[in-house]
Amino acid sequence: MRFTIPDFTLLTELAPKAASLAGRVVIFHFPTHTILELLEAQNPLLRTISPRYEWERVNKYGEIEQFAFIVHRYVTDDLNKVFEQAKAWYEGVLNSFDEQHDAIDDFLDVWERRSDDLPN
Repeated sequence: MRFTIPDFTLLTELAPKAASLAGRVVIFHFPTHTILELLEAQNPLLRTISPRYEWERVNKYGEIEQFAFIVHRYVTDDLNKVFEQAKAWYEGVLNSFDEQHDAIDDFLDVWERRSDDLPN
């Protein structure tokens, strides 16, 4: 029997009172032991950090989200390949969230059907 693990995983705190990763999106790439952190591209400190990888995604509402990966640790000669793979993997995570039913969708559906009833 062969036990496999995925190439990427989210790192998170298990203890509820731990604060070192609270609110942060940190990703581990097993094959290269790369640790990436996802930030919003508008972060002013981002320009001082290298290496980094910036990318965009259109969410289910048609909004453009801008992200950047920064690197905490890596052992690879092809960091750009890891960035591209991490982007594809995390977009899959975000797409799966987008596919889930959201209460705001019901509100927007009603809003779109009744937009003529709103005051100008």
